[in-house]
Amino acid sequence: MDVTVIGISAVAVEIYRYFLRHRDEGVGSARRALGVDADTVEAAVEELERLSLLDLTDRHRVVATEPRIGIERLIERRLNELNSEIRRVLAARDAIAVFMEDRQQGERSSTALDIERVEGLERVRQRIDDLGFFSYKETLCLHPGGPLSRTAIETALPLDTRSLRRGLSVKAVYNPRAIEDPLMLAYLRDLRSLGGEVRITEESIDRMIVFDRSVAVVPIHPQESARGALLVREPGLVSQLVAYFDGVWEAATDIREYTEPSKEPPLLSDLERRVLAVMATADKDEIAAREIEVSVRTYRRYVADLMARLGAVNRFQAALRAKEENWI
Repeated sequence: MDVTVIGISAVAVEIYRYFLRHRDEGVGSARRALGVDADTVEAAVEELERLSLLDLTDRHRVVATEPRIGIERLIERRLNELNSEIRRVLAARDAIAVFMEDRQQGERSSTALDIERVEGLERVRQRIDDLGFFSYKETLCLHPGGPLSRTAIETALPLDTRSLRRGLSVKAVYNPRAIEDPLMLAYLRDLRSLGGEVRITEESIDRMIVFDRSVAVVPIHPQESARGALLVREPGLVSQLVAYFDGVWEAATDIREYTEPSKEPPLLSDLERRVLAVMATADKDEIAAREIEVSVRTYRRYVADLMARLGAVNRFQAALRAKEENWI
């Protein structure tokens, strides 16, 4: 039984029931019988009087209102309150037309493209960090210049690691001058070992970063990147920039092939080829081992050996690299 919905507290319920059972009793008798302190009883009987459930004309002979009258009256009052609230809520729909008119007026008056200008190298780096943090799908980068500074590399690697561990795809294209620096080359190899994709192009490219194919960051001035950047969100412009990136990416060469030209594929046994084939498709080692008809221990030993030879950090990456190296 829950009558709090009609405004009666739990303590008041017990006192009301007491006076229904004990007609013509006084307030003091309720306090003694129920073991409730005087202040609590006083507050409850005042509440019941306010709700017209008790008549306190004579506090020594309290009269409880007949439930079918008192409770029904409270229910009716509460229903009226709820109906009034419902009408008020439904009336809020009238605001939709007003808000829509405001929106349409804004669309009619807005002629500027969705391009944000960010000046200063430090502010640009902060905005790029923010965009990378909130990305959920991929990052596309074009780097036309030479190597990054040691400080820039030390800042970039943790950010790249964070993105890759969150499952983002990272694709970057660099100019050959960038990998003339041993520190930069080591950074790019680390990036690749973490799951990033790095390619090299000798063609002239423009500096650019694209996040989730929805926001592009380009320099304010192509030859002076330190001046600042433009954050482009216009779908048509971003689409063109992504198409430009895709063209550069397809024509570029994987960094591993560029720095270590591909040799003839290694001689693999039939079993090694079968292990490579199931590594990226089987969910569990037991299933893969059963599929190629070897023990689980043997399968795991072959997997560990192949991953080491491919320089892969996980099985899926090993399978991808095996395809890139024409092992399978």
